[in-house]
Amino acid sequence: MQKAKNISMNKKQLKKLIKSTIDSKKNKNFEKTEWDSLSHLTILTKLETKFPNKITSIKGIAEVNNYKDIEKILISKKLLKDD
Repeated sequence: MQKAKNISMNKKQLKKLIKSTIDSKKNKNFEKTEWDSLSHLTILTKLETKFPNKITSIKGIAEVNNYKDIEKILISKKLLKDD
């Protein structure tokens, strides 16, 4: 039996993923910026690609629309390293 791979990302990787999705030039302090529904869907899709079958099942993730909240949720689910 193979050991399950521990897949996670760090905060720098999450920030890069979000910055690539929202207009970070327009939003200098993106950590405090709320994103629109299209950006949110794109972020969730990218996260679901990184973590298959894990993101869409997280309660409340569909309502999150800023970096700090998504960071908290991913840390609580042990998908994001709290570094």
